[in-house]
Amino acid sequence: MRRLAWTTILIGAMAASTSYGAPTTSGPARVASVTLVIGNRAFPEFADRQQVKLNQEFPVGDTEYTARIVQYVPDFTMDMKTRKVSSRSSEPKNPAFKIIVKQKKVPQDTTWAMINMMPHYTRNSMLAFRVDRIDFIGRAPVVRPDSTSQMKKPSPMPPPSAPPAPKADQVKH
Repeated sequence: MRRLAWTTILIGAMAASTSYGAPTTSGPARVASVTLVIGNRAFPEFADRQQVKLNQEFPVGDTEYTARIVQYVPDFTMDMKTRKVSSRSSEPKNPAFKIIVKQKKVPQDTTWAMINMMPHYTRNSMLAFRVDRIDFIGRAPVVRPDSTSQMKKPSPMPPPSAPPAPKADQVKH
């Protein structure tokens, strides 16, 4: 009788802790969608925001460019000698997305978009991609802490410095 009661309690506790359809953290994180902010080096006022799925081609603003995320690396690292990209783990600790940019359906650039690093401008299209949010299936999203809808514009060059004003005791009368 005591063994039956213990088994019933154990099964009840397991059932209570299992919530079907609820978010889980077991297994590799599967990406549902990625929110990207896109900027252009030649046109600093340009900013586009796209929420896309992996391998989904998407327009870049009102330009003739399109892009596609072709690879997800949950914990990005790169061997600097071989330039080979790999993941240190299956957890999204340093998530990165490989993006191919096309102009009129012809590949122009390949770049990486990351959530933890500043965007890198591509060579031909001069576009830069920044990850602002990653939505996962069955997991909480990962959101960039300073997530905004626009690229941060570079700070303007400071004006040339003027000579310091003389102090009151240095002024001749």
